[in-house]
Amino acid sequence: MRFLATFLAVFMFVCVSAQRMSDAEAFFNQGHYREAGSIYVQALKKTPKDGTLNFKYARCLYEQGQVTEATLYFEQAALFGFAKSNRFLGDIYFADYRFQEAAQAYDAWLASDKLPADEKMQVTKLAAKAKLGAAMLERVEDIGVIDSVKADKRTFIRQIKMAREMGFFAFSADLLGLKTDNTLTAFQSGRNDRRYLALQQGDRQSDLFQSFNVLKEWSEPVVLSSILNTPQNENYPFVAADGITIYFGSEGHEGLGGYDIFMSRFNSETADYLPPQNVGMPFNSTYNDYMMAFDELAGLGWFVTDRYQHPDSVIIYRFVPNTERLILRNKTLQELRDAARMRSYRTVTLTDEKIEIQEVIAQKLQATLFWVNDTIVYHSAEQFVSNEAREQFVALCELKAQGEQKQFTLEAKRELWDIIEDENERQVFGNEIVTLEKSCLLIQQQLMRYELDIRTLENVQLLTTD
Repeated sequence: MRFLATFLAVFMFVCVSAQRMSDAEAFFNQGHYREAGSIYVQALKKTPKDGTLNFKYARCLYEQGQVTEATLYFEQAALFGFAKSNRFLGDIYFADYRFQEAAQAYDAWLASDKLPADEKMQVTKLAAKAKLGAAMLERVEDIGVIDSVKADKRTFIRQIKMAREMGFFAFSADLLGLKTDNTLTAFQSGRNDRRYLALQQGDRQSDLFQSFNVLKEWSEPVVLSSILNTPQNENYPFVAADGITIYFGSEGHEGLGGYDIFMSRFNSETADYLPPQNVGMPFNSTYNDYMMAFDELAGLGWFVTDRYQHPDSVIIYRFVPNTERLILRNKTLQELRDAARMRSYRTVTLTDEKIEIQEVIAQKLQATLFWVNDTIVYHSAEQFVSNEAREQFVALCELKAQGEQKQFTLEAKRELWDIIEDENERQVFGNEIVTLEKSCLLIQQQLMRYELDIRTLENVQLLTTD
């Protein structure tokens, strides 16, 4: 009798367990990953070395955006023989700039005999990208960044201001008088003798074209080069002052993200361009990197990327171009990854440029209305009667400029914090955000005291003068 009771209890437990796993599979197949995961994790407590269970639970975490937690279970699943885990590990490692590990994971999945032909082709390309990333990570350039600014993805070329002698950017449609609504761009040389345009090839991809100024008339655009153009999209051309070096964005040449930035030079011996070279990290990333341009007269460079940005935005970095490529040396692997992702970089200032920026900011702020009292309002520092009030007003303007810069940095770090998955990095950025928040609050308090003191000093001086 006791044996029968035990048998029935075990039988019921097995049935219930089987039913729960059946429910988990149904939830999983229907995309209800939270419900499926809650069952899989309980089952893993009983059989932690089950490769399939580790994979299924990892997928549930992954699909819910818990990538860091999912990675551990994908790694366990791969260890216990579930080969498909390597496909996901490759993607996770690649996104985290762990390119060598990504390549190994992709190769492990390619070695599986369960891989469909179409996926094999896709994973082969991913493995090649990972190996390219690993090579690029060994040659991250050390660049000095002046500043950065967010811009609208469709119109960011308007933010790149260079000396007229260097040329200018425009939309291809505007230069040609077309009424198409697109984001294909063009660059006109400083000598006004050539235009380099991105144009749509019918209903197909966009390619690079050129047009010549002949007797003050622009020729019909002709395809620039089959060496530069690919079956994918090319856009965002810029040609340096030498007239032979071109930079452009391409989806078709060998790169890491969607668009990568490439450079080529015109070869007079072949009357064509040399095979384009990827400009490397940190200019290119696993995101879209669109444009690179230089103002050689001012000693400035720009590059444009959408990494860590909202879908309709890009960020424009302004930097000091190196006279020769400076490779980061004596850095840890994590430091190289941070530099490649532009999470850390060297900041520089140009004396003349800094003065110019400060003058622009000061002029803008000094043109702001300042209420001295209920009946008197000033439009600039020159209107102050009190010398001390005037000096404090200039200091107020500078403090406001500092506040704006800190607020911009704070907003950028908040957005970055939202998308960082590594908990240690989130902690670091969280501490920086708290420090910036306190600094911004302190500046606001100082501004209020400045305004009160300025009004008091000026009103006293006005009463004395009268």
